[in-house]
Amino acid sequence: MKNKLKPLVKEARKTAQKAIQLSLVAQLKDITARFGVGSKKLDKQIQKEGKKLAKKFAKDIKVNAAALVKVDEPKALETPKAIPAKTKTVAEPVVKKTAAKTTTL
Repeated sequence: MKNKLKPLVKEARKTAQKAIQLSLVAQLKDITARFGVGSKKLDKQIQKEGKKLAKKFAKDIKVNAAALVKVDEPKALETPKAIPAKTKTVAEPVVKKTAAKTTTL
């Protein structure tokens, strides 16, 4: 069970880190745009430092493993349906139905 949870927790932390990073970068770029001091060098530095800060925040995130198990559980419960044993069936002759022609007055 623990071996199955580890990659799920890691993935949850990674997605949280990415979300934090995108949020930080967007907010910092907005602030620099307000002051009119935007430049390529500053944008690059914001990206770099935002990534570092997001990594630090993501380390301290507590992931609820029970919630991850519940989310992943429905996938595990989907098992292929049992195929019934093959039995011989008697072929019945097909009866052709004739369409009744109606006349309109």
